[in-house]
Amino acid sequence: MKRFGLSLQLKGKTILAIVLVGLLPLILSLLLTYFEEKRALRDAAGLNMKGIAVEAARKVENQIIRGMNEAQQLATIPFIRSAVVNNNRSYEDKNPDEIQRLIQEWQEGWRSRESQDEFPVFINKYATDYLIQWHAIRKSDYLAIVVVDHQGALVLSSFPQVSFFHGNSVWWQAVAQHAESQAFVSELSFDPGFGTHVLNVAVPIWDDARHQIVGAISILLRRDSLFRSISEVTAGKTGHAMLASADGVPILCPLYSLEEHTIPSTLVQAFQRGEAGWLVADPDSHGMTNALVGFAPLHIGMELAPESLGGKTWYVSVSQDPAETYAPLDQLLGKVVSYGLAVFVILWATGTLVAGRIVKPIQTLSDGVQQFGGGHLAQPIEIQTGDEIERLAEAFNAMAGNLQRSFSELNHTVEEIGRLEEKYRDLIENAPEMIHQLNARGEFVHVNKTELQRLGYTASDMLRMSLCDIVPEDQHYRVKQYLHDLEMGTHRALETTFRTKTQEIMDVEIHSTTFMDPESGALVYSRGFVLDITDRKRLEREVERYTTQLERLVAERTQQLSESEASYKALFNLAADSIFVVGSDGNILDVNAREGEILGYGYPELKGRAFVELVSDSWRAACQKVFDQVSQTEPKAPTIEIEVPDSQGTVKSMEMDVIRLILGNTPALMVQLRDITDHKRLEAQLQRYNEALEETVAGRTREIEQAKSYIESLLENANDVIYTLDMDLCFTYVNEKVSAWGYQKEELLGKTYLSLLSKRFRSRSLEETLDLGSKLVYEVEIMSRQGGIRSVLISVAPLLNDEGRQHGVLGIARDITERKQLEQQVQDSERLASIGKLAAGVAHEINNPLGGILNCLYNIRKGTLTPERAQEYMHFMEDGLRRVQRIVRQLLDFSQQREPDLTSTDIHVVIDRVLILTEHVLAPKSGVILKQYTPSLPPVMADGVMIEQVIMNLVLNAIHALRPGGRITIRTRHHEEICEIDVEDNGCGIPADIRPHIFDPFYTTKGTGEGTGLGLSVSLGIIQRHGGEMLVETEEGRGTCFTVRLPITRIRMNTGIKVGT
Repeated sequence: MKRFGLSLQLKGKTILAIVLVGLLPLILSLLLTYFEEKRALRDAAGLNMKGIAVEAARKVENQIIRGMNEAQQLATIPFIRSAVVNNNRSYEDKNPDEIQRLIQEWQEGWRSRESQDEFPVFINKYATDYLIQWHAIRKSDYLAIVVVDHQGALVLSSFPQVSFFHGNSVWWQAVAQHAESQAFVSELSFDPGFGTHVLNVAVPIWDDARHQIVGAISILLRRDSLFRSISEVTAGKTGHAMLASADGVPILCPLYSLEEHTIPSTLVQAFQRGEAGWLVADPDSHGMTNALVGFAPLHIGMELAPESLGGKTWYVSVSQDPAETYAPLDQLLGKVVSYGLAVFVILWATGTLVAGRIVKPIQTLSDGVQQFGGGHLAQPIEIQTGDEIERLAEAFNAMAGNLQRSFSELNHTVEEIGRLEEKYRDLIENAPEMIHQLNARGEFVHVNKTELQRLGYTASDMLRMSLCDIVPEDQHYRVKQYLHDLEMGTHRALETTFRTKTQEIMDVEIHSTTFMDPESGALVYSRGFVLDITDRKRLEREVERYTTQLERLVAERTQQLSESEASYKALFNLAADSIFVVGSDGNILDVNAREGEILGYGYPELKGRAFVELVSDSWRAACQKVFDQVSQTEPKAPTIEIEVPDSQGTVKSMEMDVIRLILGNTPALMVQLRDITDHKRLEAQLQRYNEALEETVAGRTREIEQAKSYIESLLENANDVIYTLDMDLCFTYVNEKVSAWGYQKEELLGKTYLSLLSKRFRSRSLEETLDLGSKLVYEVEIMSRQGGIRSVLISVAPLLNDEGRQHGVLGIARDITERKQLEQQVQDSERLASIGKLAAGVAHEINNPLGGILNCLYNIRKGTLTPERAQEYMHFMEDGLRRVQRIVRQLLDFSQQREPDLTSTDIHVVIDRVLILTEHVLAPKSGVILKQYTPSLPPVMADGVMIEQVIMNLVLNAIHALRPGGRITIRTRHHEEICEIDVEDNGCGIPADIRPHIFDPFYTTKGTGEGTGLGLSVSLGIIQRHGGEMLVETEEGRGTCFTVRLPITRIRMNTGIKVGT
C-alpha cells in the first residue's frame, strides 16, 4: 500500500502540474472577460436605476406641488379671504392679553359644542360647506383643509375634529415668520387625531395689496397619496423605490416597515451632493450586499420656508436585488464553467499517460531506500535508465556500505558509556547531600538514598510524586515558577520547605542543573542538589522578629513625639488669648498667632525683646513684681488687669495670667493676655442701659395701670353686654350691663352661654349658632331672668393666645328688642300701603286673561263655531289660565318671603345649572355667554334654590334685552368676606325713566302675557333675606350689569339697592 501510495502521490503531482499549465492561462483570460462584462452591466444598470429614481422623484414632487397649488388657489377665493379678514377685525383695538382671552373664549366654545361632528354657530357655514365640497372631491388625497387668521385661530375647516388654535404649530409659525417664502411643507408625521401619517402643506393668505399676511391655509395630505407615487415605480421583478431624508432617515417604503431599513453611510454621503446619481451599496438599506442604488432629490420648484421638510432635502432611492441585476452574467458564467470542465478532463487524461512513464524508476528507487531504512544494507538497488535517477541509485548503494562500517564502531562506544553510567550512579546514591532528578513536568524520575531517608518515603512512593507534592500548598506557586524558570534556563536556585512523610516541615535550598535537548532547546531533565537550612532559617526568623519589634517601638515613640509637638503647636496658636513665652531674664522667647491678631506685632519684632516694654508705663512695675513673684516662689500668680498699647498705639485693657514653666531644664514664664477692652466698654454701656430700662419700665407700668383702669371703666359702663367665653362656651367675664336682663355678673361666671338662649335658638346646632374660628354677626333670642324674650344682635370674634391658638371667644350683645318692634311696625305700615298697589296690579294682570276667557266661553256657548275654531278657543283659554296661575304663584313667592335655608353652596355650580336651563331661550338670538369665574371662590352660606331663582331671573332679563348675536358675561369674584356675581349684557340698556321702578312689584316692560313684573322684586327680597345687596349699572344703548353681593359667612351687610347710570 505504501508503494502504491507513493506512486499515486508522485503521479498525482505530475498530473496536477500538467493540468495547471493548461488551465491557468485559460482561467486568467476567462476572469478578465467576466469582470469586464460585469463592469459594463453594472454601469448600464446603474444609469437605469438613476433614471427610475428621477421618475419617482418627479411623481412625489407632483403630489406635493398639486397640494400647494390647490392651497394657493383656495387662498385667492374671495369669500374665504373675507371670512379671514372678518375674523381679524375682532382683534382690532385690543391689546395682546385681550386678544388671548378672546381666542380662549372661542376655543372654549369650540370644545363645548354639543356634537364633535358638527360645527358651532360662530363658524361661517357658507364657506365651510364650500371647503367640505372641495374636500369631498379630493378625499382620496386630503384628510382636512384648515383656514386660520393672523393669530392662528381657526376660521374654517373641512373636518370638525381639528384643533381650534394653531398659533403654536410649526406650520403656522413658518408661514407667518417667512413672508418672503411661498409655502411650507412639513415632515411626514403621525397625527393621533386622524390615526394616520399626514403631510402638512400650508400657504399664506395675503391682503389685497399682497403687503401683509392676513391668515394661512393648511391642507393635510394623506400618506397614501405619496405612497401610491412611490409604489407605482418598479425596476424588474424585485426593484422598488423608497423615500428618505438627506440625513439617512427613511420616510416611505412600499415593501418593508421603516424599522427594517438602515440607510448606509455611503448613500447618505452621496445625498449631500444634491444631485441625482447611482452607486454600489454594500449593503443597501434592505441588507442586500453589492446592490445598485439609484437616487434623485426632490425639487419642489417653489420658495419654501426653511423649516419645510424638517429643514432637510428629501431623496427617492431605487434598488434591486443583485441576483436579478446580475442574472445575465451568471448565465454566461455557467457556460464558461462547463467549457472549462471539458478542457480539464482532456488535460487530466494527457497527464495520466505522461506521468506513468516518469514515476516507475522513481518507485524502484523508493523501494530500495525503504529496505535500507529497515536495516537490509546488503541488497543493492539496480536501475538502468541512463539519467540522474540511475546515478542517484549508485549513490544510495555507496551510502549503505558506509553505514555498515559505522554501526560496528557505534556498538563499541555504547558499551563504554554503560560502564561510566554505572560508576556515576553509585556516586549519586551514596552522596551525603539530598539529590533528585526531575523531568520537564516536575515529576521525580530519580531520588538518592539520602533524600529518601530524610523525607521518609520509599523510592516507589517518590517516583509517583512531583516536586509540588512534597511542599506546602502556599509554596506551590513559587515551585511552579521555579520549574518554569528551569525550562527557560534562567533561575536555578530556590528556597522553600519540604513536608516529610511524617508531616514535619524542613526548610531547604535547592540548586539545580539542567539538561536541554540540543535540537529543540526543550528541557529534558533537571538534577537538584538539596541543602537542609532549617537551623539557619530559624535563626534568621529570630533576628527578623527582634529587628521588627525594635523598629516598631522606635516608630511608635517617634509618632508620639510628633503628635505631642503638633498638638502643642495647634493649641498654642488656636488659643483665644495672646500667649507669650518669656525667659528667666524677662525676654520674649515665643508668641502665638492670636497675639498678632490682637496687638498687631509680628514674631520677629518681639523675639528677644523685654516683655515689660510692651506694657504701659504705669503698669510696668506691677508687671515686673508679678514676674519676680512667680519666678521665685509661686507657680502661678493671681489674675490682674493691665493696659497694653498695640502696634498702632491704641491702649487696650488686658487681663494677665502668669504661670511658671520648665522648658527642658530651663525655667520660663507663660504669660496669657486676655483682651477685655470690649468687655469693659460693654459693661459701662450695660450699666447705662439698665438705668434707662428701669426708668422706662417704671413709666410703662404706670401707663399700663392707667390703661387697665380706663378699659375696665369702658367695659363696665358700656351700653352693650360684653362677655368672654372659654372653649366650652362658658362665661369667663361679663360686664354690669347684663343686669338689664335681671342677671348678676357673678352668677353667670362658669355658666354655659347656651343656657341664656331661647328654646328656638338653643335647639340649633353649634355650627349654625357660632363659628369659633371667624368673626360673626347674627341675631338670637335671650331669656331674661324674669322669663321674657329679648331680641339680641350678637357680634363674636376669636380670642388668641401668644402662640396664635384660639383659647376663647369675645362677644358683644346689643339688645335690639325695641328696634325690632319699631321695624315691625314700619314694615306693617309699608305692607298695608302696598296692599292697594298689589291689589291693583293683580286685578290688572288677571283681568286681561279672564276677559279673554269669558269672551271665548260666550262664543262657545252660542254653538256657532266650527270644531277647528272651537279648538283654537280652548287653547287660548288654557293659555290664559296658565298665565293667571303663574301670576298667582309669583304673588305667593312675593308675599310669603320665607327665611332662607343656609347651607354651604358652590356659586359656580348654581350658575352652570341655570345656564343649562336657559340654553333654549338664548339659541334663537344666536347669542354667546362668557363665563369669567374666579377659581379660588370659597363656598357661600346661602339657600341654593333661592339663589338659583335670582340668577335665573337676571339671565332671562339679559336674554330679553339682548340683540341678535349679542353677548352675556357672567363674572364671579370675592373681596374679603363678600362674594360678588355680575350678570352683564351688551343689549339695549334701561332707559332713565324706567330705572327707579325696576324693583317695583308688577312693573314690567315686556309685552302682554310675557311677564308679571315680580321677578326683580322677588329676587331683591331673596338677596336682602340673605343679608346681601343688589347693584345695577346701566347705560342706554350699551347694556346693563346687575351685581349681587352676598356675605360668604353670616355677617349681615347694610342691604339696599343702588341703581347707577
